[in-house]
Amino acid sequence: MRNKSILIAIVMVSSSLAGCTSDNSEEDLSARYQEGYDAGYADAYDASYDGVAQHHYNEGWDDGWEIANSDSQAEIMEMRALASSLNATILSLQSANLSNANLAGADLSNANLAGADLRYANFDLADLKFAFLAGADLRYAILAGAHLINADLTGANLSNATLFGANLGNADLIGADLSNADLYWANVNYADLSIANLTGALLVGTSVRYANLAGADLSNANLTGAEYGTLSEANLTGANLAGADLSNADLRDAILVGASLYNANLAGADLSNAHLSGTFWYGTICPDGTNSDDNGNTCENNL
Repeated sequence: MRNKSILIAIVMVSSSLAGCTSDNSEEDLSARYQEGYDAGYADAYDASYDGVAQHHYNEGWDDGWEIANSDSQAEIMEMRALASSLNATILSLQSANLSNANLAGADLSNANLAGADLRYANFDLADLKFAFLAGADLRYAILAGAHLINADLTGANLSNATLFGANLGNADLIGADLSNADLYWANVNYADLSIANLTGALLVGTSVRYANLAGADLSNANLTGAEYGTLSEANLTGANLAGADLSNADLRDAILVGASLYNANLAGADLSNAHLSGTFWYGTICPDGTNSDDNGNTCENNL
């Protein structure tokens, strides 16, 4: 009897445990299901959101790039137009007022500055090759080391201008006013200075080889220095060299036909093969140091 009671008790306990186990398993499964569902939904939402966000990001990037590229192209076109306008302005500054302007080192090659007011302007080392400066006012302008090769300076006013070391090779200076200008060590080879005014100009060490100075006024000009400068083969036909200092000047093969050497100083000058027909001598210091007045009003025999 006792054994049966024990057996019944064991069965009851087992049943009770079995019931508890069954209830807990169902609850665990439900919790796990809900947890999995929530996690899956979250992942799906995140994936969907990320996809939409990426789409919008790509779409925004494309739109932004298109706008930026469009804006960039517009700016480039605008800059090109501005550059073209600036170039046109630079190339055509005719009659402009640029007095006291600082244009040192500027590239003004081929620029049209005809009749421009350039008084006291600084063109130090500027590039003025082929520039059109006819009739320009360059009084007291600084053109030291400037490149004026083939420039047109016809009738330009360069009085008191500083042209130290400037390159005026083949430049057109017909009728230009270079009175009291500083052309120290400048290159004026092949330039046309016919009927130009060079009174009191400083041409020490200046190379004026093959230049045309026919009818030019070089009275009281300083053309000393055969050691560096040269006037060899220069055309000085009818030039006025009265009072000019040509001591030690290189005048080999120079044309001095009809030139006036009144009171000029030719001491030490080299006039080998110079053309002296009709040259006017009066009070001239000859190359050998004698005075033309003491040599029959000529230096042709005292070279």
